[in-house]
Parts: sequence; C-alpha cells; structure tokens
Amino acid sequence: MSGSETMPGEWGAFDHIRVEDAAERLEGVVECTPLAPFAGPDERVELRLKLENLQVTGSFKARGAWNQVSRLAADERRRGVVACSSGNHAGALAWAARRAGISAVVVMPADAYPNKIAACRERGAEVVLTPTREGAQERCAALVEQGRVLIHPYDAARTVQGAGTVGLEIAGEWPEVEVVVVPVGGGGLISGVSLALRAQLGGAVTVLGSEPEGSSTLSRGLEARSPVVLEEITTAVQGLCPLFSGQLNVDICRATVDEVIEISDEAVFGAQARLVTAGIEAEPAGAAAPALVFGGLLPAALLAGRSAADPLRVAAVVSGGNADPAQLASLRGRA
Repeated sequence: MSGSETMPGEWGAFDHIRVEDAAERLEGVVECTPLAPFAGPDERVELRLKLENLQVTGSFKARGAWNQVSRLAADERRRGVVACSSGNHAGALAWAARRAGISAVVVMPADAYPNKIAACRERGAEVVLTPTREGAQERCAALVEQGRVLIHPYDAARTVQGAGTVGLEIAGEWPEVEVVVVPVGGGGLISGVSLALRAQLGGAVTVLGSEPEGSSTLSRGLEARSPVVLEEITTAVQGLCPLFSGQLNVDICRATVDEVIEISDEAVFGAQARLVTAGIEAEPAGAAAPALVFGGLLPAALLAGRSAADPLRVAAVVSGGNADPAQLASLRGRA
C-alpha cells in the first residue's frame, strides 16, 4: 500500500461548482440510493455502504451524464454527443441521450465488458470499438473535431457536480459520518463527493480515495499537481484505469481530499467476492472503496482510541454493479 497526501482546506476556490444545483436537476430522474449498514471485519468501525450499484444504469455515472446532457444548448443537442469510456460512463451517456432525444456515440476499448457494450447499444447509442485505450481517445477526439459535443466522464465541472450528489446524500442522511471512502479512477466521483462533503460538513469529515496500484493516475497527478499520462496500466480493475486524471480533478482533490491510498487488485477482487456473497452485486471497481475497509487499510491515526463502544463512523461508496455476468456467476459458485 502506498498513499498520496493532499492539502485539504482550500475548497472555497470551488464554490462555483455547486452540487446543490445538480441535485435539483437530478431530482426525480436518478435514485437516492441506500446508505446501508454492513458488518465489516473490525468492530472499531461502523460501516455503511452507499449502494450506487442500485442506481439507474447500475452506476453513479448516470448522475454526471444527466447533469451534462440536460444542460446542453439547442445547437449542441442538434450536433449530438460523444464520450470515451470503458463502460459505465458510456452506458450512462447512452441512457441520458435517449432520455433527452439526442444522438450519442460512445467510443470504447474492445476489451470492455460485453454486457456494458450491449447496454450502450440497447439504449440507442452508436458504439465504436477500438483495440486500445489510446485509440479510443484519438477516435473520440476526431468525432469532437467533426462537431459532436464531448461529455467527459470526469474532467468537467458538470460531471463533477452530478457525481457530487452522492456526497450530498451521504451528508444529509448521516451527518455524523467521520470518514468517507471513494473509489478512484479519473477522479470525477471523488472530486464531486469531496466538494459536497466540504460544503456540508467542512473539515469534520475525512475523505479518502481508494485507487488501484496498477493505475495510480490521480496519485501521480497529485504529486505533479497536473495530469500525468501513465506509460503502463497493469490493474485488472476495469473502470478505474484511465490513462490520466483531469486537471480539474487534480486541483479539486488537492484542496479537498485528505489522502489517496493505493490498493492491490487482490484486495479489490476479494472485497467484491465478500459483497456478492452478502447479496450486493458490485462490479470490481465498485468494490474498491469497501476493500480499503475490509483490508484494514484505514490510516491507523483514525482508529486510535476507537472501540466497539465508540466506533469510527465510515461510509464507503459502492460505485457500480455492472459486473461481467460470468464473473458474478463464478463468485456465487464459490460462495
């Protein structure tokens, strides 16, 4: 395990990214998902899981996609939208575009889960598959040059706003929460959640990111204070392996996130198995935040002096549930 410490406390610079505005647009469109108690391995921790696997489209991505698409101008709607994604953002954009009655193209790497590719097509999007993630980025950029509107999966204020409503709901339902753990890919979810938590709870809550060791894009970006393109991605956790984090995400997380902790694939897949056994259909990326808790990777300072009588109150975001059906069946078979 390794970690990247940030510099929380300067979140006022992002007051213009008002998550409350997104909440108003999303009301009645997406679900306010459960914040469910879960028995973890450490009696010093009172754990609750924010179950975004039960969200429309099966992941939190619906929040940012609708917050973007619903605000398009008439000319932008006529031009149609495009995104590059390994799955959940693509599926969410296809859903949002169909709901809004506009054209959508999603560019995906060919190794994306087949069920995610199928979901995009079922929702009416044109799917373009490329052999590599780099090729997907290039194809998406070409479609933007041809006139389509880019709906970025993480490096956009409106995406961050939408994702932030997850944090708004956590703070509203459990204002006594002391730690919130968020899975980290490009950084859109943790950017929004941390902004919402700071706006609602200030410095009373600790925000931690859980990032795969083999795709440390946000950790590297925080160290450099700007996006860093990884030369190699080795994680098998689809959905948390972008080539780089966005500048907006790096800037927000430097000001609002306490620490990003790198976690092994083994811990993530082990946490997924634990969730599935308990009846929570999480995909691997959706299990990254609980994995930090299950694996005993919470910073020791947070647990100092805590006990079963006075547990640390921790919320972990289960960000999605669109697992490969064959993998889910395998996990159930081992249960």
